[in-house]
Amino acid sequence: MKKIKYLIVLTTLAVFTFSCESYTEGINDDPNNFGSSAPELIIGQAQLGWMQLAEGNEARVAGIFMNQFSGEDRQYLTIEQYSITASRFNDIWEDSYIYGISQAQLSKKLALEAGNTKLAGVAQIIEAVIYGELATLFGDIPFTEVNNADEFYTPAYDSQASVLAGVQALLDEGITNVEDEPASLYAGNRLSSAATWAEIGNSLKARYYLIAKDYANALTYAKLGISSPAGSLVSLHPGDAPENRNLYYQFMVDEREGYLGATGSYLEQLIDVNNATFSRLLATPGEAARHAYYFDGDDPNVTETGVFAQTSSFPILSFEEVKLIEAEAAQRTGDDPGARTAFNAVRTALAAQYNAAFLLQHLLERLY
Repeated sequence: MKKIKYLIVLTTLAVFTFSCESYTEGINDDPNNFGSSAPELIIGQAQLGWMQLAEGNEARVAGIFMNQFSGEDRQYLTIEQYSITASRFNDIWEDSYIYGISQAQLSKKLALEAGNTKLAGVAQIIEAVIYGELATLFGDIPFTEVNNADEFYTPAYDSQASVLAGVQALLDEGITNVEDEPASLYAGNRLSSAATWAEIGNSLKARYYLIAKDYANALTYAKLGISSPAGSLVSLHPGDAPENRNLYYQFMVDEREGYLGATGSYLEQLIDVNNATFSRLLATPGEAARHAYYFDGDDPNVTETGVFAQTSSFPILSFEEVKLIEAEAAQRTGDDPGARTAFNAVRTALAAQYNAAFLLQHLLERLY
């Protein structure tokens, strides 16, 4: 009799427990929040992480250090004086790892699970370039233990050389996966280029081989990279919405007016044809137009005709960079004619941009 009573009690408890679990299952799930998202959408956030790295605070700080700009107020005045602390770079690491690399890795994972190798290749290229830029800027960085918090709560720092080698491997995988797809694939309204993703990947390989002083490989991949000015990869800033604006414009006009300038900037003085300090032995056709594009007086040009205008696209991987990599790598490997050819390709592109098509002939007449 006791056994029967125990069985009745246990059965009742089991039914009651099961009923409670069924009744409360999912009670804390918010139906208005996404549980997951398609990789085709997530890749956009990864691209924004790349754009932020190329066009945001880190680019401005580097510009001050290279004397392209001048820091003129508040925190930027201390940067001008090379007085800087580690905390200044917290945003760079957050933007790069959380909003860039992690999103690229998630896009890659979901794309591979769905059998979309081309999207996975785009994600691999973006992941690689963010790692590459961080290693270039900071040296040793977390790489092999990133985004595995359960096992590596505090990721170890890998050497710059090993990270750059890993970047090359990521780019190789990405280039294989994207095949010959145009850069417009999954670029949305964020990026634009007439090149292919493979050409972009090869251009990045050339960049990081040059940084690693592997000039032979830098030359090989530069020749496989972006081959025309139209192929330059640029970030897009269409429309009037504040969040769409050129990031330099956002900073200098919308957010921190007066912080970033060009007073005493070496670059501004160098391309100012009227600057007596930098007197020229040869006239430089097109230089006045170039100065007017970059600078408004001795300030960065945020007007409608300037490089930092509200809707101006921003080059994050340009034809000129790739050709100059080719020129340097060729010269360092003993190919002087190849170096001149690549360098003259940049001259020709600049002559077309600044309406100075007679530049090369003018130089030849004066030099020979």
